[in-house]
Amino acid sequence: MGVAYLAYLVLYSISLASVVAVFVAVYQHSKEGSTSIGPSRILGLTKDEASRLGTGDPVFLMHLSIALGVGLSIAAAVLEPALSYVPLLKELILVASIPLMAGLIAAFIWRIQRFIQSKRVERDVLKSDREFSSASTVLQLILMTAIGLTTTELATGWFPSLLLVGAALGIVRNSLVALYYSRPSVNLIGFFDRPLSSIDTPFKMEDVLSGKTDASQIRVGVSKVSEFDAHQRLSYDSCVEIGACEAACPATASGRPLSPRSLVRKLSLLGHDGEASGGDPFSVISADELWSCTSCGACVSSCPVSVKHLDIVYDLRRDLVSKGKLDKEKSSMLENLAQNQNPYGFKSSTRSDWAAGLGIDTLVTNPNAEYLYWVGCVSSFDQRAQRISRSLSKILKQAGMSFAILANEELCTGDPARRLGEEGRFQELAYQNIEKLNSHNVKKIVATCPHCFNSLKNEYPTFGGRYEVVYYTQLISDLINAGKIHVPEGKVREISVTLHDACYASRYNNVFDEPREALRASVSELREMDRRKKKTFCCGAGGSNYWFKVPQQRTIAGIRTEEARKTGASVIATECPYCLSMLDDATKVMNTGLGVKDIAEIVAESLS
Repeated sequence: MGVAYLAYLVLYSISLASVVAVFVAVYQHSKEGSTSIGPSRILGLTKDEASRLGTGDPVFLMHLSIALGVGLSIAAAVLEPALSYVPLLKELILVASIPLMAGLIAAFIWRIQRFIQSKRVERDVLKSDREFSSASTVLQLILMTAIGLTTTELATGWFPSLLLVGAALGIVRNSLVALYYSRPSVNLIGFFDRPLSSIDTPFKMEDVLSGKTDASQIRVGVSKVSEFDAHQRLSYDSCVEIGACEAACPATASGRPLSPRSLVRKLSLLGHDGEASGGDPFSVISADELWSCTSCGACVSSCPVSVKHLDIVYDLRRDLVSKGKLDKEKSSMLENLAQNQNPYGFKSSTRSDWAAGLGIDTLVTNPNAEYLYWVGCVSSFDQRAQRISRSLSKILKQAGMSFAILANEELCTGDPARRLGEEGRFQELAYQNIEKLNSHNVKKIVATCPHCFNSLKNEYPTFGGRYEVVYYTQLISDLINAGKIHVPEGKVREISVTLHDACYASRYNNVFDEPREALRASVSELREMDRRKKKTFCCGAGGSNYWFKVPQQRTIAGIRTEEARKTGASVIATECPYCLSMLDDATKVMNTGLGVKDIAEIVAESLS
């Protein structure tokens, strides 16, 4: 037996062992958190990843190249002894490696860019300490090393003389995967399909009041890392500093003291050093970091390994609220919700003043209305946003739709309280609203606020409120397609419009096409911003941020307004009363000359 052949056998054996180590590590981490990673989950993930190929998202494609590159190189290493007997298989592997190497090279270049940007954010925005910055640098360099090793290993496959070199590179890379990337793999397989609209419910108020749940046993929020649920610990431990979340985060872009990458990594490092630090998350995370979050979901949506940053933010906010660590603005908003059931603090008796003289039914005067129009607080009380309510009512009337409003019986859905971290106040409002809706036998609801829409559609069912909830842009689009409303050619407005997708409509609830269909029927030109649909950029009002201020270097709405200006459009079309207010203010402050109108306004004006 020759020395070269003996070396080959040794390396091949070690290579197989390194592959086994990867699968063992994945299995162990799945057992730690009782996370399902069976064949059905893997098949579901495969289908989900395949469905995203058509999006053309470069970050997704780059990281898919990494995953497939690792998989292909492992398969080639395991099958290597048989490849000389099946030359066609070897050729197929080589051909498949070409696009993957291209993707890996692109990913490596992007990683360098993200590394430089992350250091700038740590230095200029977060003021990170040296210990965290060093730990971050190490993990990012490990990721770049793994990408480089995989690329080189695939390249050596084209040169038979480098067989042993490729095997050695694969062993090192597999060791890194087992040590650093097995946990993220478990997290991705286990939670890739957890909807962005999901939010943990720590208790149900009706169970507490009925005695079914012992109030003394309820924990709201997290004050120690050990109190995070297993899936939350797996989530923040799965962060490998890819940086897609940070690149997408509007808070980071505006210079607020928040990076979702930094937040979850600090918790992970703290968890591994819990005894020394006492495990207090607030020893490494400031209140301003948490309040800076707009809950837009861009971090979660963009993360290639399915880290759920928002679950962590919400639980830490809940702890701050439970301990009364709130400034005057936040406390006033919660007090307004308690006393007047709206965050403004206006009297409930004025909620339906916007409808005066319009002949709009209430559920008292028209109990058999097909649709309940849920107006929401902003469109009820804000004078500018009231035009949305009037415009939609005009559209529905012209279409001959049977609809009514709750008028002064409508209360805030509670979304501002829940996003702030006040679960109890949210549930109080939710149960009161559900009681009213059920007493009126409501079946269908149309909403003009995406936050109300999300609460009614995705959160109220947990508390017994199950309704058919549609977004108003969906209903308008349906009415246009059904011919119930028609914009004559002469009424199509000769303006160019760019659509700002609302986060809670698009990213949370996949409402993409309908608002565009409504606009194309009403205006002469629709221009798209680069960040749109699921990649939309926040207006800055979500996460209850509309009701308080946080330190920032520039406004999120200002960044978005600049993106809209670059399209050359003359009007920004919105589909959310919060977005309307934020962007309207930004365009005026920046003196852009851009108009800002809600889709309902644009359609209603075309019907005049």
